[in-house]
Amino acid sequence: MKRVWAMEYMAMVINILFTILVIGGVIMTMVGLPGNILIVLIGLAYGYYDGFEHVDYTVLVIIVGVFILSELIESWAGLIGAKKEKASKRAIAAAFVGTMLGGIWGTAILPLIGSILGALFGAFIITALAEYTKTKNKEQAIRVAIGVLKGQIVGMIVKLTAAIGMAVALIYQLKWQ
Repeated sequence: MKRVWAMEYMAMVINILFTILVIGGVIMTMVGLPGNILIVLIGLAYGYYDGFEHVDYTVLVIIVGVFILSELIESWAGLIGAKKEKASKRAIAAAFVGTMLGGIWGTAILPLIGSILGALFGAFIITALAEYTKTKNKEQAIRVAIGVLKGQIVGMIVKLTAAIGMAVALIYQLKWQ
């Protein structure tokens, strides 16, 4: 009887720890860190721990699919925003470079939230400069940069929504008795 209670207690502790880690992954995604991959890895680890009884292969395939789709959408959303505004190829490449450089600089200046702000600001500035140097049209450059910014914001929202959905799906699968 004592052994059964200890096993149930241990399972409850592991479920609570799992839940905290998954919620931590959502919070990491909110601040621009790789929280979605953490959620996927934690789900895989729990599935392995539990013998894929509660977090089974079907759930894990769906979680991995949502992860991949959200990453693709986030990666391409800014570029699609630029394309929508008829951006030059130079501006489209600059959007990607500006996001990376801005994210790195933003993280260095203001860890956590700085990565998001830096990525948005970097993409906006570099895209506007690239488009302006190509077209010499200030209004076009600003429209393209705003298109990139809108796309990136949509991408971030999609990624955060995916993180929340993956977290809810994984936590729902746990055995809480």
